Order: sequence, then C-alpha cells, then structure tokens
Amino acid sequence: MTQNSNEPREALTPGVRESNAAVAEGIVPQLIARPVPVQTSGRLEFAARCPECHDWHRHVSLGEKDAPCGAHYVLEFKTKLKGAA
Repeated sequence: MTQNSNEPREALTPGVRESNAAVAEGIVPQLIARPVPVQTSGRLEFAARCPECHDWHRHVSLGEKDAPCGAHYVLEFKTKLKGAA
C-alpha cells in the first residue's frame, strides 16, 4: 500500500474541502451557460449546452434559468477581456 491510500478521500482530491465548506455556508457556485442565438420564424431564441446534462436547451430570454433536466444556471454572453479595445 502507498502512503496516500490511508488518507481520507478529501485529502486525495484537492478542492473538495473548500467546495463542501462553501455549500455548508449556503454559498452555491453558479453555473454559467453561454447562449447561441437562434432566429426562428416567430422569435429570437437562445440555445445553450447544459453544464450538467450536456444536452442542448432552448430559452426565449437570458438570465437565471431552470432547464428541463432540473439544472439551474445563468444564461449569459461572455464579456470582453480586460484591456481589450
């Protein structure tokens, strides 16, 4: 056996303690999905690949969304990089 095999699972996976602590404090990380505009015959819709199920979902507006698969994410375009003109 190696020395690491006797350590708890949290010690083997970096970042687990921080994320568990954040969830315990009520801070839930927000998932972000980047939309692709889709012009239909009747309106403008936004398609995005779901960060949880990795399927495509379509929405009629931007903002916080509840997907059909049960995922909750923010649908927003990527902003420009700092220093870009």
